[in-house]
Amino acid sequence: MRDTDENWFYLPAGVVGAIALGMALVPLREYTYSGNFTFLFVILIVAVAELGGRWAALATAGCSALSLDFFLTRPYLRLSIEGKHDIIAFAGLAVCGLVAAAIGARRGERIAALDSARADLDLLHAALAETTGPGPVETRLAAVLRDARETLPLAGAVLRDAAGQAVSASNPSLAERPLPGTILDRDTLLPPGMSIGDLPHRGLALPGEGGRLALETGGHQVGWFDLWGSGAPATLQTRRTLSTLARLLGSMMGR
Repeated sequence: MRDTDENWFYLPAGVVGAIALGMALVPLREYTYSGNFTFLFVILIVAVAELGGRWAALATAGCSALSLDFFLTRPYLRLSIEGKHDIIAFAGLAVCGLVAAAIGARRGERIAALDSARADLDLLHAALAETTGPGPVETRLAAVLRDARETLPLAGAVLRDAAGQAVSASNPSLAERPLPGTILDRDTLLPPGMSIGDLPHRGLALPGEGGRLALETGGHQVGWFDLWGSGAPATLQTRRTLSTLARLLGSMMGR
C-alpha cells in the first residue's frame, strides 16, 4: 500500500485510542472478566487497519494489549497480571490483534492498488480522448504529459521528434536538459540488463537521471519519449500504463 500522510496519522491515533478505550472501561472492570473487553479492542484494531494500514494496526494491537493489562486486569495500574484467566485474555488479545492487523492491512493494500489502477485507467482514457481532440497537437501532447506527471511517479517528461528536437514537455525547462543516456525497454521501462523478474514487489523507481523510450508507429520511429522519475516506486502495473501511454503519444506524433 502506498504510504500517505493520512495513513501515518492513524498510527498515533490508534495508540491514543487504545489507551483512551482502556481508561473508558475502568468503571466496568469490577462487573465482568477482563476477557470480555477484548472484543472492543479488536474492533478498534480492525478499524485502524482499514484506515491506516499495517504499521498503524500493529502499533494499535500492541498498545491495546498493554492497555488491557494496565487498566483492566489485576493488579490495576501495573504491567503485571496475577490471574490465570487474565493472562489468557491478554495473550488472546495480542494474538487476535496481530491477526486482525495483518488481515485488515492486506485489505487496505488491495484498496490502494484498486485506486491506483483506476487512476491509471483515467489517465489512459484522457490521453485517448486527446488523440482526436481539437487544437494543435503540441498543446494536446503537453496536456497528456502534465496528466502523466500528476498521476504517475514522474518528475517530468519531454517528447522529441526523430531528429531530437523538443516537441512538447510537461515542464518547459525540461526541454533544455541534456538527453538521457539510458534507453529503456518499451514494455517494462527497465534499463538494459534487467528483466521483470528483477523488479521488487513494491516496484522500482524510474531513473532519476532520465531514460528514453523510442516512439514508433507503423514500424517507423517518429520520436523519443524522455522521462525522469520522481523517486517513488513504479510497479509493473505503472510501467505497463506508461508503456501504453507512450504508444498513444507515438500515434499522436505520427499524425
